[in-house]
Amino acid sequence: MKQLKTVCPHDCPDTCSIVATVDDQGNVTSTKGDPEHPFTRGALCSKVLRYAERIHSPERLLYPMRRSGPKGSGSFERISWEQALDEIADRLKQAIAKHGGETVYCLSGSGNMGLIQKNAHVPFFHKIGASRSRGDLCSPAADEGWNYTIGDMVGSRPESVADTDLLIVWGMNMASSNMHMLAFFKQAKKNGAKMIVIDPYKNRTAKQADWYIPIRPGTDAALALGMMNVLVGEGLIDRPYIEKYTHGFDKLQQILPDYAPERVSSVTGVPAEDIRCLARLYGQASAPFIRLGIGLSRSRRGGMSVRTIACLPGLVGAFHKPGGGALMFTGKAFPRNMEVLTRPDLMPRETRILDLVRFGHNLLHVGEPPITCLFVSGGNPAISCPDNNLVRQGLLRDDLFTVVHEQFMTDTARYADLVLPATTSFENFDVYKSYGHTYLQKAEPVIAPLGEARSNRDFYNALAEKMGFDDEVFTRPIEELALDLFPSLKQDEAKRAAFLSGKAIELTDWDDLLSGGFPTPSGKLEFYSERMAEDGYPPLPAYLELPEEEGDLHLLTPPAHFTLNTSFGAVAKLREQEGRPTLKINPASAKERGIEADEWIEAYNERGAVRFWAQLTDDVPPGVAVAEGVWWTKHTPDSRSVNVLTSDRLTDMGWGSTLHDNRVSIRKLT
Repeated sequence: MKQLKTVCPHDCPDTCSIVATVDDQGNVTSTKGDPEHPFTRGALCSKVLRYAERIHSPERLLYPMRRSGPKGSGSFERISWEQALDEIADRLKQAIAKHGGETVYCLSGSGNMGLIQKNAHVPFFHKIGASRSRGDLCSPAADEGWNYTIGDMVGSRPESVADTDLLIVWGMNMASSNMHMLAFFKQAKKNGAKMIVIDPYKNRTAKQADWYIPIRPGTDAALALGMMNVLVGEGLIDRPYIEKYTHGFDKLQQILPDYAPERVSSVTGVPAEDIRCLARLYGQASAPFIRLGIGLSRSRRGGMSVRTIACLPGLVGAFHKPGGGALMFTGKAFPRNMEVLTRPDLMPRETRILDLVRFGHNLLHVGEPPITCLFVSGGNPAISCPDNNLVRQGLLRDDLFTVVHEQFMTDTARYADLVLPATTSFENFDVYKSYGHTYLQKAEPVIAPLGEARSNRDFYNALAEKMGFDDEVFTRPIEELALDLFPSLKQDEAKRAAFLSGKAIELTDWDDLLSGGFPTPSGKLEFYSERMAEDGYPPLPAYLELPEEEGDLHLLTPPAHFTLNTSFGAVAKLREQEGRPTLKINPASAKERGIEADEWIEAYNERGAVRFWAQLTDDVPPGVAVAEGVWWTKHTPDSRSVNVLTSDRLTDMGWGSTLHDNRVSIRKLT
C-alpha cells in the first residue's frame, strides 16, 4: 500500500487536495482529504470519499467502440485505437473538403477542470478552423455582472470569513457545494457570528442559518436595492470609504427612492420589515461578508442580479474590514497565459461562434455550413443541456458523425458513432486552479490508465498526428506546458520548486489585490458603470420586470447533495443516498392538485413532460418546484431528464443558461 496525492477534478469551488491509497496491484482503495492542504484541511465531500468506486466501476469504458445499432440504442462493438483514429481523420477530411472547417464542432464540458486536459482539444480545433463556443451552462452571467462592479474575478479571501461577524449566504447551498468555506465560517460562529441565508427554498445550508429569508426566484436585485434604500436612508453607510473607493454613488442615490421596502416586498415576497432588519444588520455589522452563489445568475436577470448584490459591500466599506467583503470567484489568484495551450494563432481565420447553451438549436438549425462532425469531451449534453428534446433530435441525425471521449456509457455516448475511453484525473497529469480558493495544484497520475483509456491530450495529439499537424503544441512535454501556463513560476524559483514538488502554492498575494483599489476602468467599485452603458446595459443597478412563460410553478434545478451534475451516475451507493428523482413541492401546491406524498407526478410545459416522485415539504414555498440533480435517464421512471423542461434562452449578459428561470405545471398520474 502507498499513499499518493492528487486533486479533485470536478466543477466545484473547493478543488480539494486528495490523499489516495493505492494497493500493490495498482488499484485505488480509498480517498481522503489532504490534512496538509490549507483549504481542504483533511475533509472531503461524500461524493469524492467514494471515488475509488467511480474509478474501478464495472461500468468504466476501457476500449474504443464503434456503433453497431441505431443511434441511442447503446449497441457497440470493440475496435482498436488505430481503427478509431483512422476513421475519425477520414471523416474529418471528407467533411472539411465538402463544407469547410466550421462544419466541425466540439462541446467540452466541465467534467474535468484540469487546465490542460479540459483545454487539450482547443488547439486541434483551432487548427482545422472549426466552429467555436461562447458562454456555458454555469457562470458566464455571474462573471459579467461581478466584473462590471468589482473587477476581474477578485474578492475577499475565502478563509477570511473565519473573522466575520455576519455571513450572508446569497443563492448558494454551501453545505453541498462549498463545504470547506462553510467550515471556516463555523470558526467565526464560535465567536458569535451570525449566518443569514437568502434562497428561494430551504436547502441544507438554510437549515443551518440563524435566519433564513425565502425570496421569489429571480428577484434578488430588487432585494439588494431595497437594502440599499434602507442603508442610505438611515445613514448606515461609510461615506469616507464611498468617496475614496467607489464611483457613481451620486447617481445610485437618485434611483434608490424607487426601491422602498414596501415596493420591494411586493416583488420579492420578503416582508418590508424583514428588508429593513436585514439592511440594519448588514449596515451595523463590523465586518459583513456576502458569499454569492452562481445559481441566482442562471436567469434572464442573472447578470444584473449579481452586479447589484456586488454593490452592497461598497456602501459599508466591507472589503477593507478584516473578515468582511464578498466573494464570487477567485480567478484573479491565477495569472496565466492560456494561449500557450489554446493557440488561437493556429486558426486560419476568425471562425463561427455558437452559443453553447443553444446546443440543440445548433445541431438542427444553425444554417450553413451545418454541423456534420461533433466531438464531446467532459460533458453529457444529452441530459445536461436545456431544451433536451431538441438536443436529442439533433443527436439522432443520421448525417451527424459523433465522437464521444468518455469514462462511462453516458446518455450522450449512446448517441455516438465512436466512443473512446477516457482516463480519470487519477490516471493523468494536470494542473488545477480553483474558483473558490487561491491555491494552485499539480497532480501526477497515481495509477496507470485502466484498459486502453487515454487522456484528452493524448487523444487529440494522436489525432493531430493522423491529420498531419506537426505544430509544437501537439508534441511538447506536458510538464513544460504546465510551467509555461504560469509565467510567474519562471520568475520565482522558490514557487516553481514548491509547485514541481507537488505542494499547493499561491501565485498572487490575494490580500493585497484590493488594497489600493479595484480592477475596474475607474479603479473603484462601480455603482455606475460607463462600460455597461457602452455595452448596451443599464449603467446602474436595476430590477427589470420580465414577462413570465406559461406554467403555474417556478421550476428550480439546483445541484443534488450526493451527485454533481451527471458525473457520479455510475456510483450506485451515491444514487442510493440521493434516493430517486423527486420534485419538491409545497403541501398547499400539492393539495390544490389532489397530489399526495410519495406518488408519481408529471411536470410539463410547452417543451415536454417529465415524471418525478412527489416530495411534499414546507422547505419549498407555494408557487415553486425544486428538482435537485440531473439523473441518467436509465435511472428515471420515463427515460427523461429534467432538462426536457428547461429553456435554451440566454441570460441577460454573458451568454449563459437560464436553467433556474422556467415555469411548469404538474399533474397527478393515475
